Amino acid sequence: MDKDKNVHPDERTPLDSTASQTEEQQEWIYEDRGEEEHSVHGTAVQDAPADNQRYAGFWMRFWAYLADLLVVFGLTGLLVKPFTMIESFQEATLWFWSISGLLSGLVFFAYFLFMTKWRGQTLGKMIFGIRVIRTDGQQLSWLDALIREVVGRFIHRIFFWMFIVYIVVAFTPKKQGVHDYFADTLVIHER
Repeated sequence: MDKDKNVHPDERTPLDSTASQTEEQQEWIYEDRGEEEHSVHGTAVQDAPADNQRYAGFWMRFWAYLADLLVVFGLTGLLVKPFTMIESFQEATLWFWSISGLLSGLVFFAYFLFMTKWRGQTLGKMIFGIRVIRTDGQQLSWLDALIREVVGRFIHRIFFWMFIVYIVVAFTPKKQGVHDYFADTLVIHER
């Protein structure tokens, strides 16, 4: 007799045996899975320790950043350039910044902030197969993305003459930049 049901094995219907096999397979899968997975916008992300990851180095991140700059340049041209064709808008300033310069900066920071929060990667990172994660493996929060992408990039923009800020990635054990240390994040290769 089958211990799950009080039915003799010869009396089972094909539907009963299929259901029993499916339940056994599911139990085996759940027991075998050591790491919990969750989905971020259709992409499976593992809550694995960051030590098991392959970190993206300086050159990979550099090329991804250049691709992102091309995207930002295109977005700025589409969103800001029409306003600069208005003569009074060209001369408008706020303190000592031009309005078009402020809008261009807004597009730059908004692109990195929203793409990193929404997908965990910008278009440049998608092209090169790298992603931003927290060091504890959890999903990025708005605060993490804000610190990494706005505060960290603002510091990079202020100290652009100090190449040490970018080159730090090449020499740290987990390939973290200064902005990664601020936000407690890593950039890893996708599997």
